[in-house]
Amino acid sequence: MYSPTERFGIGFVPEVWDGDTSVPQSLGNYDLAALKVGWYLDWCFHAAPPQPRDVNLEYMQLISVHPDAWPPDWSAIRWAAELNPGSTWIIGNEPESALQDNCTPMEYARAYHEAYHRVRRYDRTAQIAIGAVVQPTPLRRRWLEEAMRAHRALYGKKMPVDVWNIHVHIIDEKEGGGAGIPRGILPQPGEARHYTPQDCANARIFVSLVQEFRTWMAHQGERNKPLIISEFGVLLPSDMVAGTGVAEARTEIGDQLVEEFMVQTFDWLLQARSERIGCPRDENRLVQRWAWYSLNDSFHDDDTEKGFNGSLYDHRDRALTRFGRTFAAYRARATD
Repeated sequence: MYSPTERFGIGFVPEVWDGDTSVPQSLGNYDLAALKVGWYLDWCFHAAPPQPRDVNLEYMQLISVHPDAWPPDWSAIRWAAELNPGSTWIIGNEPESALQDNCTPMEYARAYHEAYHRVRRYDRTAQIAIGAVVQPTPLRRRWLEEAMRAHRALYGKKMPVDVWNIHVHIIDEKEGGGAGIPRGILPQPGEARHYTPQDCANARIFVSLVQEFRTWMAHQGERNKPLIISEFGVLLPSDMVAGTGVAEARTEIGDQLVEEFMVQTFDWLLQARSERIGCPRDENRLVQRWAWYSLNDSFHDDDTEKGFNGSLYDHRDRALTRFGRTFAAYRARATD
C-alpha cells in the first residue's frame, strides 16, 4: 500500500511561540530530504500546499470544526479540493478536546456529515478521515461511539469514514488538566486513564493504545479501513519525563528517553501486523501512516508555559535538534 517513506510524516507548525510572541513559519525555508518523509500536515487546508525547499511531500488537508470556525469558507475548500484531487481531508482536530475543536458528540456528528458530503461533491476521489482524538483511551473511544450514534440518529445511517485517524499523546485524563475530559460526556468509574509524566515516553503504552484502537475498529466493522496516526511524540519537557534528580541531569536523561521512544515506536509501527485486527489491504499492518509531532514547534518555556517537546528542527536557525538527528539517522538506515 505504501513505501516506508510514504508512511512517515511530520506535523509542521505554521506559527510558533518565541516567548510571548507568535512567530510565523514558512515550510519553504526548511530542507527535509534527510528525514525521508512522504507527507505532512499543518492543521489547515490549502489550494496550493506549501512545500519544503528540497522535496515534494503529500499534504493532508484539515477542516476545523471548532464552533468559532464553523461553518468554514466552503468556496475556499471547494477550490482546494478541485485543485488537489484524491487528497485526504481530516475533519476536525482533537474534536473532543476543550483545548482544540471543543465539540460535543452531537455537534461533531453534524459538522462531520456536512463536511464529508460537501468535500465528496467537490472531489469524488477525496478520502475523508475522522478527526483524531487526543489519545484512543476507553473514555475517548466512547466519545467516538457517541458521535457515531448521534450521526445514525440524525441521518439514519452509519457515519461514513474512509480513513480512521488518531493522535497518541499519553497524557493524564482529568478535569481541568492534562488531556482533559471529552466535551459532552462524563467518565464512568475506571474509564479515564491516569498517566504520569514519565508515561509520556512509554513505548509499551503507545503500543497498547494502538492495539486497543485497532481491536475497537474491528468490533465496529471497520477493520478494512486504513488507520493513520496524525500526531504522536513526547509533548512534556524532558526534565518532567525523566522524573527526579538534578535539573541538568533530568533534561539529558529525558532527552534520551524521547529518542528511545522515537526509535522503539518507529520500529514497532513498521512491523506491527495482526491477522485478527490488522488491515487486510495492507498485509494486516496495524497502522498505515504516522506523523511525528513536530517538525518545528518551539520547546517548552517554563516562564510562559508555551511550547512542546520533541521538535526535529530549531525554528530559530532551522538546524536539526538532537531529536531531528536521531530521526534522520533512523531514516538513513532505511531501505525503501
